[in-house]
Amino acid sequence: MSATTDEILEKLKSLTLLEASELVKQIEEAFGVSAAAPAGGMMMMPGAMAGAP
Repeated sequence: MSATTDEILEKLKSLTLLEASELVKQIEEAFGVSAAAPAGGMMMMPGAMAGAP
């Protein structure tokens, strides 16, 4: 890793949970993304396991 990424990683390790939560919110707002997992995940089609051994 580069010195910059090493430095960022070390700073992240020292964050409290509250600080980490605030950072996630700021990153989501700054980049227009969401850290939430997609609801539902992978769903199986009805009957998909019917022929399984």
